[in-house]
Order: sequence, then structure tokens, then C-alpha cells
Amino acid sequence: MRNFLAPTSLVICLVAAACALQPAPSAQTPPNNSPIQMNRDGPASRGPARNLSPQPGEEVTTIRYWKIKKGAFPQFLEASQTGVWPFFEKIGARIVGMWQVIPAPGAKEASADYDEVYLTTRYASLDHWAATRDAAALGGDGPDYAALQKALAVRQSLTIETKVTFMKGAVGPLPPVFMPGTGEKFAPAP
Repeated sequence: MRNFLAPTSLVICLVAAACALQPAPSAQTPPNNSPIQMNRDGPASRGPARNLSPQPGEEVTTIRYWKIKKGAFPQFLEASQTGVWPFFEKIGARIVGMWQVIPAPGAKEASADYDEVYLTTRYASLDHWAATRDAAALGGDGPDYAALQKALAVRQSLTIETKVTFMKGAVGPLPPVFMPGTGEKFAPAP
């Protein structure tokens, strides 16, 4: 004899678990000084997510620039690596890297008041990038979404200014290689 209550119990458990995983609203959302920000109101209407097959499109790369509080790059990078990037990788974005601007050898720093940061990320298309503005719709609102929101709040608290640039094109086939000389001296054969 089949037990017909098991599927119902499973659904109730899944709904209860999804409700329990909802992140608590933050007491204070940092001010938005970004021209394009993720939808922080999305989780109120979101839950677990199931995705369609990958959609074709023309890949784009973004370069996001920040002015951040002086000396805050380690904290900014750590929040990105542990809270933002895992969720964005889950929803299909590919992080190329994040860099702090440093002065060229012999040059002075750009500002004593702030640091500058660049992030490069690849997206499957402009539609993909736009969809990531409501990240919970693509990846659900579980514990990793709560970590994303916490990390975004850290980054926002350190941000003075930010902007994003969209690009399309191609990457080269080989990674960079640094091969310094050995310092040996060579002489013509006698």
C-alpha cells in the first residue's frame, strides 16, 4: 500500500524550510549611490528558484569601478570573495577578477582620500546581466542569498562612488606570462 501523505509532508517541510531561510530585513540599508543597483526588495516575493536551459546571447563583460574608503580594499575584497562572487557564479556570471589601483613605479598615489577598485565580470548577454539585478529570482533566497546581501551591505558601506561600463569583444587565447631573464652573460664562441 502506498503512503499518500509522504508527498504532502515533504511539501509542507519544504515550504517551512524556505520560510525559515528568509533573511531578516536589515535594520539599515546603506544609501544607494550606484546608478544601477540590485533589487533588495526581491526576497519578499521570492523563494526557491528553478531555472530554464541556458539562453543563447552575445557575451558581454562589465568593468565596475569604485571609489572606496582609504585602506578598505582588503575588507571590500573579502566581502566580494566570500559573499558576492559565490552567488554570482551560481547564477551564471563569471568573475574575472578585482583589482585595487596602485601607483606606477616612481609615481604617487592618485588620492590620499580614497582607494580605487575595478571588477571585471563576464555575463552570457545583456539580458543575463539585467536578470542578475534581481539575483533571488535566479538563485533563490536561501542562506547564500543572505550572505550575498550581507556582503553587498559591507561593500556599500565602504563605497564612495561606483559606475559600470559594458563591453563586448573577444579575449586573447593565451594568458599573460612573465619570464624574466636569468641574468647570465653570454659571449661569442671562440
